[in-house]
Parts: sequence; structure tokens; C-alpha cells
Amino acid sequence: MPPALSRRLRLTRLALIAIAIVATVTSGTNAQSLPATETREQLSGVLPEWQEDLHGVLDDASAAYTIDAEIALPSADAEPRIQGTVAVTYTNTTGEPLDALPFRFYANGPDDTHDAMRADTVTRDGEPVASSLDVDQTVLHVELEPALAPGATTTVTMEFTLAVPVNAREHYGILNIDVERGTWALAHWYPILAGRDPERGWVLDPPSENGDPIFSTTASYDLTLRAPAEWRVVSTGVTTSTTVDGSITETHVLTGPVRDLTVVLDDDFESVETVVDGTTITSWYNPGDERIGEAVLDYAAQSLAYFNDLIGPYPYTTLDLVPVNLFGAAGVEFPQLIYMGASYYTPDYSLATPNSLDFTVAHEVLHQWWYGMVGNNQYDHAFIDEGLTNYMSSELYFTAMYGPEAGAVMVDRYLAGPFHSNVTTGNDQIVDTPTDAFPSGSAYVFAAYSKGPMGFKAIHDEIGADAFAAGVQQYFLHNQFSVASPDDLLNAFEAASGQELDTLWRHWFEEAAGLDDV
Repeated sequence: MPPALSRRLRLTRLALIAIAIVATVTSGTNAQSLPATETREQLSGVLPEWQEDLHGVLDDASAAYTIDAEIALPSADAEPRIQGTVAVTYTNTTGEPLDALPFRFYANGPDDTHDAMRADTVTRDGEPVASSLDVDQTVLHVELEPALAPGATTTVTMEFTLAVPVNAREHYGILNIDVERGTWALAHWYPILAGRDPERGWVLDPPSENGDPIFSTTASYDLTLRAPAEWRVVSTGVTTSTTVDGSITETHVLTGPVRDLTVVLDDDFESVETVVDGTTITSWYNPGDERIGEAVLDYAAQSLAYFNDLIGPYPYTTLDLVPVNLFGAAGVEFPQLIYMGASYYTPDYSLATPNSLDFTVAHEVLHQWWYGMVGNNQYDHAFIDEGLTNYMSSELYFTAMYGPEAGAVMVDRYLAGPFHSNVTTGNDQIVDTPTDAFPSGSAYVFAAYSKGPMGFKAIHDEIGADAFAAGVQQYFLHNQFSVASPDDLLNAFEAASGQELDTLWRHWFEEAAGLDDV
């Protein structure tokens, strides 16, 4: 594409995005607005040109979290833990009275005794309220008496304690202390409101065994965290202040609109950074791993620039990539924060083009759009974010960066090769299947990461590159900070192309007819 045309198209996309965000936030049921000064501070992690628009998103979000927590190191009579208080100001946007609010204790899912996290005191607007745990102690129902009327606001506060797992493999190691590297990876580390699906309401399923364990909806966060003074704190959002008091550093973090708040702590991280379209990208690494740390930064910078131009702008001021010891995953996405598998950080890892590190970085960066900004219910329809991401970060990204031969190599390596081998050995699956309804973890991986992407490649090849790009742009514009459905994505491709795609969609995502394509 000629540079001048590219610039004109991008300006048009930016204008459309601004219109779409304003339309979205003015058409919904608005939550109670934050005071102007507080809102400006809350949006300090948003690029200046998008603060006005995301101010509306904050107003529309149903929940705002204030968390005060501290790291408690292990002692002779206590395991490593986090102790804190979380206050959630919630506005009822469901359209019906609520007699209870469900909070997820995701950390209890993989634990044999389901007691890693507990809530000691629960109040509503300062008064004690009853609560009860179920679903293997992963759902805390906080009773609301009287019921919370539509449009009304209440604040639920609870004191909580989390026993942080040590050298644990559950949930890919996303909540874990890696003793060898001294890294605390803290995902789903606090009580969080259950995700709400527009089609089926609160999602209270047991934490997924095959896919992403966390499903949550857009909120804002104000975090105060106390940790040992020498530790690095890397998190969703931006650090607005740090205060040292002897051996403890208190870090204050604000997020703007995000789906959850994830933190990584380490006592010897080093970093390199660069700026892309106003966003500071920071690649963290352990001493001696500078070579891979710099490669991760380079890949993140070029993928962020590419997807900014292809889809629409990443509106945040920061994006961090952090090495974490993962099990069964090469990387894991969180808002403004990416876990990179620590196994990549080796002196002899080959950086020849194309390589899997580049692919993993691009994949996780793209998740900042498909999951971070445009959400979906991963428990029911994981192929929307995983399949679309795996296709776009293989063929489209590698072709754009390195040419069609590199794109073809990545399609064969990650999509077509696994697709053919699974289908011809009798492992075909219906892609649009709930994550834990697949017969095995490998069947889920095949459907979400190989067959699903092949379906999106088929759509791309059917409607052409321009219509495909217009489709993902429309999907992004119409579904930012919401929970999208498969129909939303199908409708976007049909509107962009002017073609009826129901038959193609059913064939790839709703049938086990892969032998027809081998």
C-alpha cells in the first residue's frame, strides 16, 4: 500500500473509532460517573488523544475496584501470601434487580482443597452481609438485601488472603512463585466479579481446565501494593507513585478500563524499552538474558505498529512483556501485560526468520485487541479470540513483515500441518464447542489454535485481504470493551465483504467435516 494512502486510511480509522466509542458509551446504561479530577487521574495510563473517549468507557463500566494489599513473605509458621482489602463499587447495569453479587475466587480452582483464597470479612456499604462459597469454593455469593435496583450503585468490601502457590504447574503457572528465578507471577490473585455474558448472564462455571481460566468484564482499578523495597513491580496499568518506607516500597497503580489486573514481581529484573505510536513498550528479563530481551522488544514493537495500522489504535501508554516460567503455554495475555515463556530466554535460542518467539510475541500482542479490548466468553467460544489471533499472527503478520514465503511457512507450521495430521488421524472437532466440553486438552488445542485459524484463513481467501481487514476493523469498532459473540464477528465479515458467509462459517466452526478440506 502506498504510504500516503496508508496514512489516509489510518486517519479514517481513527475518526471512525472515535465515533464508535462515543456512540457505544452514550447508548448504554451509564454507571455512576467518577468526579472529573479522579477520572483524569484514572486515565493517566491512556494516551492523551484517547482519554476523552475512554472517559465515556469508564462511565459505562459497571465496576470500579480499589485494592490495598501487601506481600507477606514465608516464615517458619506461614506460607507466602498476599493479604489485602478489595472494595468494588458496582452499578447494576443488568436491567433487573439483583439479590446477590457473584465473585470469582479463581485461585481455588486448581487447588486440591480449594482453599488458597479466602474472604475474612464482607460488607456492603459498610454493613456486614452474608456470603457463601460454592463451585469448589470458586464462587462467593454476596447477598444484597435489599436487592440492588437497576441503575443503583453499591460498594462491596472484603478482606482477603491468598496463599500463593510455589513451583505450581496449575493454570499454566500464571499464579505461581518461581523459586529458581525469584519471580512472583500474580494472575487472578484477588476476588473479582464474575464475568457477565450478554447471552447467558453471570458465568459461574468451574475454572477452565483446557483454556483460559479467567473470564471477566471491563472495569477500572486503583491498586496500592506493598512489597519488599528492592523488588520490581510490573503490572497492568501505570505506576503513579512509589514510596519507600524502610524495607517496604508502596506502589500505587491506576489502570483505566481493563478486564483484570495482573502483577509480576521480581528482585533482579532488567529491561529495555522503546516507544511505538506513543506507547512505551518495555521488555523485562533476568540478568544475562539481554539478547532475548532485546529480540522480544523488537518483535513487540513491529507487531504493535502493524496491528495498530491494520485494526485500530492500542490506546494505552504502556505495554510490558515479562518472562514467566509457564507450563503448557508459550505465552499468556493480560491487559497491557504479557507473560513470555521463560524457556525462550536461553543463550542458544535461534532468532533466524521465521521463528516461534517472533510468532508468540505477535500472538500475545494481538490479544491486546482480541481479548483485551474486544472480549468474548472464552468458556463458550474460545475460537473467537484464539482462532482469529492465531491466524492473523501467522499468515498476515509474517507476510507483512517478511514476505509471502515466511507467511506460508508459518501457516504450514502452526495451522495447515496440525490441521491435516489431526483430521487424517480421526481427531476432527467442532470448533465452536465450550472449552471444557472437548474430549481432551489436545482436542481443544487443535480446534482453537489450528482448525479455527484455518477457518479464518478460508474466510480471508474467500473475501480477500481488503474486506478481511475492513471486517476486523468493524468488529473492533463495534465491540470495544464489551463481550462479543460469534455472530458479531460473522456479521462484521459479511458487512465488510457484502457476501453471505453462513455456509462457510458453519463448515469450519460448527461441523466436523475437515476431511473435505484435506
